[in-house]
Amino acid sequence: MAQMTEPAAPTTTETATRAEPTSAPASATLWDVLGTLVDRRGRKGRQYPLQALLAIALAAMLAGANDLRAIFRWGRRLKPEALALFGLAKAPCHSQWFYFFRSLDGDALAATLGAFALGGTEPGHLAIDGKTLKGSRRLDAKALHVVSAFATRVSAVVGDVVLEPGQNEITAALSLLKQLPLEGAIVTGDAIFCQREICRTITDGGGDYAFVVKDNQPELKAAIAEAFGELSPLRAPATGPRRSAA
Repeated sequence: MAQMTEPAAPTTTETATRAEPTSAPASATLWDVLGTLVDRRGRKGRQYPLQALLAIALAAMLAGANDLRAIFRWGRRLKPEALALFGLAKAPCHSQWFYFFRSLDGDALAATLGAFALGGTEPGHLAIDGKTLKGSRRLDAKALHVVSAFATRVSAVVGDVVLEPGQNEITAALSLLKQLPLEGAIVTGDAIFCQREICRTITDGGGDYAFVVKDNQPELKAAIAEAFGELSPLRAPATGPRRSAA
């Protein structure tokens, strides 16, 4: 979930130290995990618990809500007994949702949900890729470009990084990998990620990698072809007449 706007810095009495996301216990529910996030709103903005607002927002998005107004309308239609399940007596108004998302730490939320999806186990195969986020373009704001890590074992995105202005997918992928548990992982990706620093980060974390090598790295491609000898599919095809199989 992308962060909308950087909120004002909290006062000394409101400052909280955020620990790095840890693996969720196997018995932890999504509700439990949402309760571990630090609330960056001021005291006056905490009329509705962060845990309840996040749960309603996630439920609304699963039901098809794709923007702030749709989430607000979905929550407003909840019956009193449904709101009570979230610990609320009434639904939040539109302004409450606006200030809530404005203060939400999107990076911390993404990391926490990713750790929950993995459930404390080794990630296995991680496929990293960069894509433009569909529906993220608003008025004069450019669409968000995101580098994500998809864990095939759990069929879920377990981490992502939104590219900052001037940042490329290589540096974003490097930042993303440093946030992920790499012990026992096998990381795959396009040729753009076949970089020394990215590969070193993966192996230093206890993982392995398999990246595509293309013609933009001719020396590396030639070295791989030579190392595998006749078995390499990268070797130049033999010239001369071919015998027909007919």
